[in-house]
Amino acid sequence: MLQAPGVNTATFGVLSMISVHLALALVLKWQGFVALQMIYLEGGLSWQGVANGKAWQLFTHIWLHGNWTHLAINALLFYYAAARLSHVLSSWRIFTLFTVCGVGAGISHVLLQFFVPETPVLVGASGGVTGLLLGFFSISPDSKMILLNISARNLTKGVLVSSALLFVMTPWLEIPLLSDLGYWLESAVGDMIFRTAHLVHFVGGLLGWFLIGRFFPKLLNADDLARMRMERETEATSR
Repeated sequence: MLQAPGVNTATFGVLSMISVHLALALVLKWQGFVALQMIYLEGGLSWQGVANGKAWQLFTHIWLHGNWTHLAINALLFYYAAARLSHVLSSWRIFTLFTVCGVGAGISHVLLQFFVPETPVLVGASGGVTGLLLGFFSISPDSKMILLNISARNLTKGVLVSSALLFVMTPWLEIPLLSDLGYWLESAVGDMIFRTAHLVHFVGGLLGWFLIGRFFPKLLNADDLARMRMERETEATSR
């Protein structure tokens, strides 16, 4: 069951994304395109920015989105994943997992840009969102996503494999044969397919898939209970 909108991480995250984008829309209206472009250059993630000491870009890029469609997709998927995880994780743990996956995926993008300068500036919460989704899928592999009659287990495989394949097929990476396939795919469906940061999706999803277990509270076992009882008895005897 999805957690209902209210005072929770799922609702707060979506409202934060929308608020930031609304603020950017007002900047465009009142200050013009140059001012908006400056915000994206300062807040979007790039190797040049990080190398010049703008470490905040590792965090701010998560809350910037290219357009309303980009925002809507990330907001809906964030709400779905966070609302499902809320049944097993606290709000703080969900937000931390989202941030870790977003920053980790961002680092992979920065490294790629260092080796391939043609890589565009990164904006969007895709890395963190994919991490939350695959984190949920890994602890509930038999669940099915809304509107998709596919198990979470198979969705995980599909997201990771397709992201990896689309990344290595990116035309401007110029990988022999794979780039040719990328050019063909681009001509068939349009260049939007390679404007997406597929490496970010892959790394963010992989992080969420592997790290989700570390975000669960430590449960007490029989040895822990026996040790705690002995400590209480020792303390009582010493009195």
